[in-house]
Amino acid sequence: MALVPQSPKMAAPSSSTSIFGTPLSTKRTQVRSGTRNIGRGGSVFTVKANMFRKFSFLNPLKKPKPEPEQKKLVKPETKPEKCPDHFTDFKPMKGTRKPIRLAFEKPLIEIEEKIADLKRKCAAVGFELPPRTLEAIESRYKQTRERVFRDLTPIQRVNIARHPQRPTFLDHIINITDRFTELHGDRAGYDDPAIVCGLGKIDGQTYMFVGQQKGRNTKENVKRNFGMPTPHGYRKALRFFRYADHFGFPIVTFVDTPGAFADLKSEYLGQAEAIAMNLREMFGFKVPIITIVLGEGGSGGALAIAVCNKMLMLENSVFFVASPEACASILWKKARLAPKAARKLKITARELVELDLADAVIPEPIGGAHSDPKLASKLIKTYIKNTMNELSKMSEEELLSQRYQKFRKMGRFTEEKTPEFDISPQAIEKLKMNIDDEYNKALSAIGFKATVDLLEQELQKAKTPSEREELENKLKKVKLEINQHLPTAPNYPALKSHHDMMKNVSRAQSTAKVKQELGEKLKRILDNPDTRERFDRLKTIIKDDEGDLGDLHPAVKILYFNERKKLQYQMAKVLSSFLLLSNRAAFEKAKYLAKKAYSEEYEDALEEVVNGVMKDTEEVVQKSPKLRRKMELVTKLYSDAEGKPGAELSPKIQALVTDVRRRIRKGLAAREAAKLKNEPKPEPEVKSEAETNVQDEPKPKGKPIIKITTRAKAIGPDSKFKSQAEAKDKN
Repeated sequence: MALVPQSPKMAAPSSSTSIFGTPLSTKRTQVRSGTRNIGRGGSVFTVKANMFRKFSFLNPLKKPKPEPEQKKLVKPETKPEKCPDHFTDFKPMKGTRKPIRLAFEKPLIEIEEKIADLKRKCAAVGFELPPRTLEAIESRYKQTRERVFRDLTPIQRVNIARHPQRPTFLDHIINITDRFTELHGDRAGYDDPAIVCGLGKIDGQTYMFVGQQKGRNTKENVKRNFGMPTPHGYRKALRFFRYADHFGFPIVTFVDTPGAFADLKSEYLGQAEAIAMNLREMFGFKVPIITIVLGEGGSGGALAIAVCNKMLMLENSVFFVASPEACASILWKKARLAPKAARKLKITARELVELDLADAVIPEPIGGAHSDPKLASKLIKTYIKNTMNELSKMSEEELLSQRYQKFRKMGRFTEEKTPEFDISPQAIEKLKMNIDDEYNKALSAIGFKATVDLLEQELQKAKTPSEREELENKLKKVKLEINQHLPTAPNYPALKSHHDMMKNVSRAQSTAKVKQELGEKLKRILDNPDTRERFDRLKTIIKDDEGDLGDLHPAVKILYFNERKKLQYQMAKVLSSFLLLSNRAAFEKAKYLAKKAYSEEYEDALEEVVNGVMKDTEEVVQKSPKLRRKMELVTKLYSDAEGKPGAELSPKIQALVTDVRRRIRKGLAAREAAKLKNEPKPEPEVKSEAETNVQDEPKPKGKPIIKITTRAKAIGPDSKFKSQAEAKDKN
């Protein structure tokens, strides 16, 4: 490298362009170039370089330090690394996350704290709990936990679906796939992170997975836009749908979004058009499409990837056109009435399956999917494989037709009313005459008419009991033979139709009679003036608060639960004695009737209870030939005693009736026990704060005077409107 001289006399020009010096490499030098004037009107281009900047000067007299000897490490033989199974930036979270508990889990938290406190106190005094005692305590806690999560209300399931620690789409993908490769981009300038697409394998079968991805913490939620896709996300999903359809890969979509992102930019970029395009195109794909709802499915944002052949919903997932909070704000102008809106909307998995909007419910681990994510993923994988086995048997035309018909029938409901049979005496007599006519025609057709007529004439002429008994036995044998040949008669269908109608009329007649008698007994309880007045006032307060019991004043809750409990016990006593129910069954049905008391739904509830009990009783009688014979004997004795005063009260009939009632009660109890056989041992209900206050409240010696003169707010401690009992307490 040469140093460029500053004077033109020091070096010869290198070219005719008056540039002095030799070319320099600028990789390791700092170059400064410029021009300056020389002489008359001429200019010289100069280049300066600091060539010593990167060099270090060492003292030649100083001996270099000897380098320390490095120990030779024998490296173990390592196998070449395999390619990772999941090509995605998403990684499982390290460490354990602090559990987040929901409001309805408060009773469980209290039990857990008591168990921990008991263990701590025992450890402090050096006492070890016996294993049997500890197992009993934990068993009761487990049963209580199962019951709490089995009987969740719709709004509680909404809260579980929104749980911050609920497994996301990619959490499940890592657990259920053998290999997964994430694919990016909508080929229109953006890759929406709220929708994740990729190819994955389950037991050798390749699937196209498309799902809405939420975050597991604040940072991820901001990155994923809280699971709310933009138009780019839906176009990205559509791109890979077409890719899967072209190569014949089944499509599995995962829904977990509160809705499509509704900001100004998304609307400007065509959010509605992107969703509509997905809906239209998904109806035309010739591969099986399975949709799994993981958490909440919000309106069109969820439906845009949910046009499928089979929709599977996790047990605690929800699917709605508007969130419960939004619905309550629109209908009642109060977002706090979201629990009521959740009940009315029918948004839970089981309710949607009953409405034929969803196809199956995937069970979750007790406590929700977040309590055991791997088990939840395992269940999802099993349902995907089973559903895929079912859909793989269908041709392309059948898949398209099934998907189309699935959505076409949504919203079509036919209310089928139970046919009301005419149970008037004239109608019953006419039906009997029709049955006799058809029966005689059938006997003539199969050749038994003359034989039966002859035996009946001889039976009427019989004088001695032995002759009568002999003829009756012959007639029974002939009737058994007739029953074998009766189906061959030409008019057998008409005869069977009349016979079935007679059975239904008899059943309706007995049900109406039971309902009338039971209604009269319960009416005496409901028509009590004091009870009716208190219920009317409480119902007025609840109605003024839009029917939401959870937001009432605690004092009103206490009064309401107290009155309903009294009514429930009185009704249970009547049901147990009249319908031959066990105490448990009578209490459950009385609880249902007490809830509907003094409302327009009470008559329907009463009819539902009576029909259910009559149906169970009929099944019990059909399964017990001995009981059936006894009931036939009772019917015959009553018919023989008709017209004879005092014959119905004979000891023989009364003893037989008592035996029949005992057997029916025993059969109903056995039937109920069979239903509860696989259920956990019943525990005391987890009571709300109001119900606990009802039990803890000291009972007054005299008859309490309860007088409510205004709405719930007027019952508060600071109000001048107080009940006489509160005023007496204050004094």
